[in-house]
Amino acid sequence: MGNRDAIHMLSGVVEFDDCYIGGPTVGKKRGRGTEKAKVFVALSLKDGRPEYLKLGVTENIRKESVKAFAEKSIQHESTIKSDACRSYIPALTDYDHQYEKFDPKTESLQWLHTIISNAKASILGTYHGLPKKNLQEYLNEFSFRFSRRGFGGALFDRLALAMVGSPLA
Repeated sequence: MGNRDAIHMLSGVVEFDDCYIGGPTVGKKRGRGTEKAKVFVALSLKDGRPEYLKLGVTENIRKESVKAFAEKSIQHESTIKSDACRSYIPALTDYDHQYEKFDPKTESLQWLHTIISNAKASILGTYHGLPKKNLQEYLNEFSFRFSRRGFGGALFDRLALAMVGSPLA
């Protein structure tokens, strides 16, 4: 699924952010200093509604990592909307990058945060935790299914096509 989605790049208006996936860390750092898995999330919008999704596990949220994820996932003529994270601003200069300080009371990045919440609930609710080394495969599955949610009964056929077209491991 990940190989099939790697062929396609997001375009148009793309919401971009990062999130942390993992079990609760009682008594440990939260937010940017957490030990949870760090994940980049990019969601393309069409007419203000979510269309396609890319999720990628990363070692850190630094400028170089942001730029590398964007270059392999988002077309350069796209408009990227994000929060004002200090590593996003210099990393996304090759794009039409629109950012603002995040305020949960506004509708800024509303679809993106809904998708992040759904992905966390799906992964943690289904698998009740999983090692970081396997997380990218589960994120690939979630992205594949999300990006093809309108295919209905043809989803199995799309998966079979992806399997036939992927290189042997």
